[in-house]
Amino acid sequence: MTQQSLPLATKKISAEISLPGSKSLSNRVLLIAAMAKGESVIDNLPLSKDVLAGVGALKALGISHQFDEASGRIVIQGANGFFPNQKARIFCNEAGTLTRFIIPLCAAQKSGEYYIYAADRMMARPIAEQLFVLNSLGMQASYEQNQSSLPMTILAEGLKQTDNVSIDGAKSSQFLSGLLIASPLIDGGLSIHSDTDHPQPYVQMTVDMMRDFGVVVNVENNLYKIQGNQSYQARYYAIEPDISTASYFWALAAITQGDVKVKHVTRDAKQGDIRFLEVLEKMGCQVIAEEDGIRVIGGEVLNGVTVDMRNFSDTFMTVAAIACFAKGETHITGLEHTRLQESDRVSAMAEGLTRLGVNVTTAKDSIHIYPEKSTLRAATVEGHNDHRIAMSLALIGLRQEGVIINGAECVSKTCPDYFERMAKII
Repeated sequence: MTQQSLPLATKKISAEISLPGSKSLSNRVLLIAAMAKGESVIDNLPLSKDVLAGVGALKALGISHQFDEASGRIVIQGANGFFPNQKARIFCNEAGTLTRFIIPLCAAQKSGEYYIYAADRMMARPIAEQLFVLNSLGMQASYEQNQSSLPMTILAEGLKQTDNVSIDGAKSSQFLSGLLIASPLIDGGLSIHSDTDHPQPYVQMTVDMMRDFGVVVNVENNLYKIQGNQSYQARYYAIEPDISTASYFWALAAITQGDVKVKHVTRDAKQGDIRFLEVLEKMGCQVIAEEDGIRVIGGEVLNGVTVDMRNFSDTFMTVAAIACFAKGETHITGLEHTRLQESDRVSAMAEGLTRLGVNVTTAKDSIHIYPEKSTLRAATVEGHNDHRIAMSLALIGLRQEGVIINGAECVSKTCPDYFERMAKII
């Protein structure tokens, strides 16, 4: 394991930066372009571990592509719905999005044998509900360990239209998104009801991209209707910067009363994590939308906040780190599902903050931070093989010497050069 830390910030940080493309958008666009009719050109593809797993899946499935890593451009020759290789081994590594998307796409093929496996942590994450729904649609599969987890082998015979499928979208929007992406390949199409009262920005991201690539999706009252035998149409697509990664750089401004601009980001970004900026505003930061990016200026005083982050939870750890320097308590709710992600994120964040001297408590779906009862101290904390835990806890080192992240190599999942980028501007 490698250890990393951020330099102590001795001044207000002022910077303008450009960031790699969104991981969430990238694995969606890779698979949709692979299913499209014609040649798609995609720009700003990041070199993160999850996205490289997606590129590896294209290779395994026989999808012709040319990837220029230096420029971030990939050119994909779409297979018009059907994988050229009818027998493949697909390694999803730690990519939850890729895993939950590739399973229904393989199941929807008219024929083929697809062995799907992943890194240990990913194979421990739940996919039982998605498998139950796919089984009801006629998926044929065998399992090495149990019938609710990877590794699995799909014996593709296509999926069959059935009455409205119902899925608990609140548990994982990835389940729903994976079914939506595969729906145009199903004879007769599919109607899917999402059993949740909460907005689902990541599902909307999926629907928007399906429409961008020419598929008609009708949505009304959480019912998604997709006609069968539609074809995705190839196109040019530029991936917007990763907002979750941007949150750490905007945090520099909040924590140091600085001024940080992330280029090529807009307030109407497709990623739900753009709502992180609303939290910064509540905490007293100024957020300025400029023609070529968004600038955050830290306030003289940071305010504690009470916020439900259910729909943009990838940034709750960034907020928790910033909250350590606020005046007043911070209470973050809507986090139960994050306990089943790359780590138990609520517990992992609380453990790290506690080692650093922060007074923090947790409940099943929430974390609570009490900075006025805290005394920061130097410590080595665990990254828990979770990129967001590592990057967020490292931010405490801006104001406290001796904050060391153990297992810092896990940042490669999203932003491999995170510590180097940060060091250049602090």
